[in-house]
Amino acid sequence: MSSALAIRIQGLRDGQYSVFLTAPAESIANMAPEFFGTVTVTGTLEKVGRRYTFIGVARCQALLVCDRTLEEYTEWIEADIEVAYLADTDLYLLRQGEQRDRTYELQVIREDDTHIDLAEEVRQELAVHLPMKRIAPAYRDVPFEELYPQYAAPPAPEDDRWAPLRQLLNKAE
Repeated sequence: MSSALAIRIQGLRDGQYSVFLTAPAESIANMAPEFFGTVTVTGTLEKVGRRYTFIGVARCQALLVCDRTLEEYTEWIEADIEVAYLADTDLYLLRQGEQRDRTYELQVIREDDTHIDLAEEVRQELAVHLPMKRIAPAYRDVPFEELYPQYAAPPAPEDDRWAPLRQLLNKAE
């Protein structure tokens, strides 16, 4: 198995097993270009009969560009990983050639497979967890008007037509 994010399952007995995997981000095929450094996956693999369930967390750093200031910053991206496998060679062969997607509740593997490769699940989940609105931590609590006062809308002039209504509202409180 070529992936560093593969769990060896050959010879496992029923039970729970702690998993700790690492791989360079650039070693994962089609990884989003924002990710760099080491991808870390921690969790638990549970084997019951021919079923394998992995529940854990993937974590990696991403180099992002702030939408407000265009400054580069790094941020840790974390994603929960939960995937189930069924070792069934006949079903695997029936599904061969079909696109691997999440419409099936279980991923099907061959009964003689020696590893479960988590690379694709990790890649997809980390990519989905990239923030859509990218604001550097130093600017998250700073209002736009304070950051760029020259582009802030001027305050609206006071409209005296609403003064009687404001007085009624103040009396009601």
